[in-house]
Amino acid sequence: MRRSDVIVVGAGPTGLFLAGELALQGVRVLVLERLRESDPTIKAGSINVASAEILDRRGLLPVAEGVQRRLLASVGAFAGHGPRNALVNQLDPDARGARRFPVAGHFAGMLFRDELVDQGDPVLAAHTAASGGVLVPQYDLELLLGEHCARLGVEVRRGVEVRGVRGAGVRGEGGTRHAEADLTDDADVVVETSAGEMTAGWVVAADGGRGAIRGQLGIGFTGTDPQLVGYQAVADFDDPGELSRGWTWTPRGIYAYGPIPGRILVARFGPRPRDRDAPVTLDELQTVIRDVTGVDVTLKGLRGRATRWSDNARQAQSYRHGRVLLAGDAAHVHAPFSGQGLNLGLGDAVNLGWKLAATVRGHAPAGLLDTYESERHPIAAWVLDWTRAQVALIRGDEHTARLREVVGGELFTVPGVMNRVVALTSGITQRYDVADGATAPVGSIAGDVALSSGGRLADHAHDGRFVLVDRSPDGRFAEAVRPMEHRIGYVADPASATSPPSLLVRPDGVIVWADSRDTATSDTATPDTATSDGGVLKELDAAIQRWVGTR
Repeated sequence: MRRSDVIVVGAGPTGLFLAGELALQGVRVLVLERLRESDPTIKAGSINVASAEILDRRGLLPVAEGVQRRLLASVGAFAGHGPRNALVNQLDPDARGARRFPVAGHFAGMLFRDELVDQGDPVLAAHTAASGGVLVPQYDLELLLGEHCARLGVEVRRGVEVRGVRGAGVRGEGGTRHAEADLTDDADVVVETSAGEMTAGWVVAADGGRGAIRGQLGIGFTGTDPQLVGYQAVADFDDPGELSRGWTWTPRGIYAYGPIPGRILVARFGPRPRDRDAPVTLDELQTVIRDVTGVDVTLKGLRGRATRWSDNARQAQSYRHGRVLLAGDAAHVHAPFSGQGLNLGLGDAVNLGWKLAATVRGHAPAGLLDTYESERHPIAAWVLDWTRAQVALIRGDEHTARLREVVGGELFTVPGVMNRVVALTSGITQRYDVADGATAPVGSIAGDVALSSGGRLADHAHDGRFVLVDRSPDGRFAEAVRPMEHRIGYVADPASATSPPSLLVRPDGVIVWADSRDTATSDTATPDTATSDGGVLKELDAAIQRWVGTR
């Protein structure tokens, strides 16, 4: 029976990125996936800025930028040979000559308008470095992360179906159906698979909304029932005819055609298929497209498989059961509008990875692993409500149509509103309670932190350690972190008059300490500054003890 430190169930983006995070910290991790190869089925078409920054911090942004360039070329071809498509103009740094915050996306089909966004907004301006790598479809992301895991030596075993988990050495009466009583904090977990039994100190279920583990453990999955059924595919049309490009509302639902050739998304309120697990046939998809769009199109074939989904919105009541944790869709499901599910899963993975690694390696501060749920559960609850609101605005009745006119035609045009909506959708406004009484930037995502050397903070985060950017004139914070250099990367970056403060940043990009003084001018050792130094050093030490752990 093989033993790993951690078994990750599911080789989607959440599982693969999590596995890479664990491997960076020296954890022996095994990924089990029932599919024999990456699923090319069309799913999320892009990632948000917060997810692009996650890739940036691990040195994966150049690959993501290459994917975006290829996708923009395809979008341009679909738009024809006339003036450059608006999406291409907004997201192509080469065309613009400078990076800007990417204004691409929608809320309930109401497209974000670039001309209504103030690029001078300091919230958006602090998150532009990764804008060249947001157009990364889910399939490309899985390939990218698979290669990342391979470089780190992660074993991904495909074609292995996980059937359940139980406490090591204990077979509960009735098999694994009652295994939840056998999983304790001090016992290994046995994973029962189609390839035999495997053991691990910890198991992370990243096996999707219909995975076996959460239900087997009896973890509640509460929320709201579906009201619509959606389909997504890349299809060959005999003639797309009168299909509108972009998002279009109809009395029966909503559809989007493009931005790449043949891509169609359609959502219909009303009847649901009897067998939701049955493959989507060409006839079923054609019928739904005709019903929602009112256009008598004919489909000649599909490129890959079509997907069927709903707005079923549910969240696990707990993200942990003994030594089993939930991440990604195993912990929360909702309508895929705006691609929020993919980004939510990556956020789970980057938050959990370093915390679980510290726990496995024995240097985690008390209660560190508990902060995974306390930090991520509220974020997922917000996303579920964000998607529910979009479904409410998609309805085809006249009252909802008038509501869309108010939201899209009135509210979204108010100065500052579009900035707020774009920031929320992009994930950059997430903030955690990481220190008692802390104020911004503590608890926020670091974003683009430029260094006087010409580099960026993200350049020093590739190995998954904490990063201390010391902007004191004499490097006074170096000694505080020297004993922890195997877990904290130190960057000396003497401040200028306009520099932000010194920062301690977690592996997931969250700021857990900031020097609130003006470090550019506090270079004299008067009694007052000495006292101030002592207080600041105590705050830094407290942050290290709370988040980094024992020396």
